[in-house]
Amino acid sequence: MSKTVDILGGLGIPSPPSQSADTIAALLWAREVMQKHLTATYAVQDPKGIEELKPIKIGGVDQWLHIRGRNCKNPVLLYIHGGPGSPMIGFMDAIQRPWEDYFTVVHWDQRQTGKSYYPADDESNPLSLDQFIGDTEEVIQYLRDYLAQEKLFVLGHSWGSVLGMHIVKHHPDWFHAYIGVGQVVCLKDNEQAVYERLLAHAREQNETELAAKLEALIPMLGQESPAREKFAIENSGFVRTELSRLAGETLMHHTLWDNFLKIWNLDRTISPHLTLADLSNDIVGDDIAYNRPPYYLLKDYFEVDLPKDIGFLFEVPIFFFSGRHDFQVPVTLSDQWFSEIEAPHKALIHFEESSHMIVNEEPGKVLMALVNQVLPFAQSKSNHGIEK
Repeated sequence: MSKTVDILGGLGIPSPPSQSADTIAALLWAREVMQKHLTATYAVQDPKGIEELKPIKIGGVDQWLHIRGRNCKNPVLLYIHGGPGSPMIGFMDAIQRPWEDYFTVVHWDQRQTGKSYYPADDESNPLSLDQFIGDTEEVIQYLRDYLAQEKLFVLGHSWGSVLGMHIVKHHPDWFHAYIGVGQVVCLKDNEQAVYERLLAHAREQNETELAAKLEALIPMLGQESPAREKFAIENSGFVRTELSRLAGETLMHHTLWDNFLKIWNLDRTISPHLTLADLSNDIVGDDIAYNRPPYYLLKDYFEVDLPKDIGFLFEVPIFFFSGRHDFQVPVTLSDQWFSEIEAPHKALIHFEESSHMIVNEEPGKVLMALVNQVLPFAQSKSNHGIEK
């Protein structure tokens, strides 16, 4: 089944006055100029530093890592991206540049997405949650050996927080601490909370047509698989776009859903780390596994219930960095789970002007929290009391 492709929209580029060969050539020239500028601007110049972009064999396929930092001896921070299918290589250079004074930052494009794209084979090799957890373990084992550091920090963002929490639960000796950003708890409860939140806003703002539509949709949330997954894909984008419009409670608090996606796409389009083939795969390649019938990965995701799956007791320090306005992954659910977690140390930090993308919305406060609250766990082996 062919899909309609909006190439310029997928690149975050407004429609040009003309789509002639000369115009396309000019756009490609401008992209090359920006790539050279960004390469020079964000290059790691310190001789003690590291800057590598490379594939490694993980789970039998090439998966890409981007490793950057001003001093190879700094603690390693692995950023596990969300989605599934929201890669961060090519998007984070400007944001994370100050982090690199304190950490060696690693981004990993997970299988079948971003630079790690390869064509899907859902019939004989469908993706699964267990497969992604296994990939995460391999990536971390590689980094511990390659960077010669026994322990590292792991930051799990959204879907990445599911993978991160499983790993710190089962391999606590690998980590200084865990940071959950937009922390997932239970996907079924997640979707119920999103719909009910939007319905409350629709009623409050007298959006009667929207409220009526939601009142009809909410009873359908309890469907069994496979109707459940099909319903989620058909309605998830609509619900979140509307929640962004009415309350700024999905991706960013002060930026509309569609505008954020344009920012995301354009940043990746001009990134020196992504080739034209990478961008083409994003636009005309297979849809991300989460969105593809027969929804094998989404079915796994719907079964995620972390308090049930891995419990409340952890042997590493636990941090939740949560946007106060995040209902992309409802902050109310992660706050509740956090209150029940037991760990050698725990801290819940709310970002008051953020929704789901706190690293974009309040980058200075994220940096301060990482340096002042998280980093000390790589510098001291002293015991810390539980902090709420």
